[in-house]
Amino acid sequence: MDGILIVCFGTTHLDSWEKTYGAIFRDAREKYPGVPIYEAVTSGVIRKKLAETGKKTWDVISALQRMGEAGISRVLVLTTFVIAGIEYDRLLEDCRRAAPQFAALSVLPPLLDCPAGLEQAAKAVLSRQGKIREDTVLVLLGHGTGHRGDFAYPALECAFRELGEERVLVGTVEGYQGLASVRRRLTKLRPQKVLLRPFLFTAGDHAKNDMAGEGEGSWRTALTRDGCQVDCILEGLGEIPAIRKMFLDRIRAAAYNNSTG
Repeated sequence: MDGILIVCFGTTHLDSWEKTYGAIFRDAREKYPGVPIYEAVTSGVIRKKLAETGKKTWDVISALQRMGEAGISRVLVLTTFVIAGIEYDRLLEDCRRAAPQFAALSVLPPLLDCPAGLEQAAKAVLSRQGKIREDTVLVLLGHGTGHRGDFAYPALECAFRELGEERVLVGTVEGYQGLASVRRRLTKLRPQKVLLRPFLFTAGDHAKNDMAGEGEGSWRTALTRDGCQVDCILEGLGEIPAIRKMFLDRIRAAAYNNSTG
């Protein structure tokens, strides 16, 4: 392993950036002190907005080109994506195009890539959240997508059930299990209190506005009108050390496999 490229979608909320992306970048540099680590942001809109604040970021192709120019020949690409959706497909295509300039280029999987990953992620959230009271339901807000990768979200909810936790629901802003689905399922559980927590790497626009906002379209507003006491936890997944470890363990596993294979 000559170099690591950490790829993120990005956020313009610099407070959340520092707590999430900043944290995983620091963790990676501490864990692999002798390995050059580069960063890339996949969202062109976010790169442009960050540039207006003076923060320079690179797209995937440009970051890989810089790595090649630096003499790096073997690259592990670590994403901070939650599911294998549209952004992950685009990353794979960018890496396929860039691959000829390297002796080896491997893209590591997103967070929810297998049953073991679902269970680990569910355990990490439950450990961070603490015991959920009998009169309370924890609702996790994911991004969601029309891509087939959206199936990871209902599978995650099943993982909570397998761990014996019936009072966790998973919904999405843009996927199959949207707010209407969450509200229907909440009526069956009849909680007095709902805890809203983002299942997103950062607590950016979707967390602050779609989930916790005071506007008419927010999940907080809708569930409050349904008669629930609603509390919002503005913490991205990247703020949870156990989640960051799940991502970084992919590097260790890939490096081990490469050294023994």
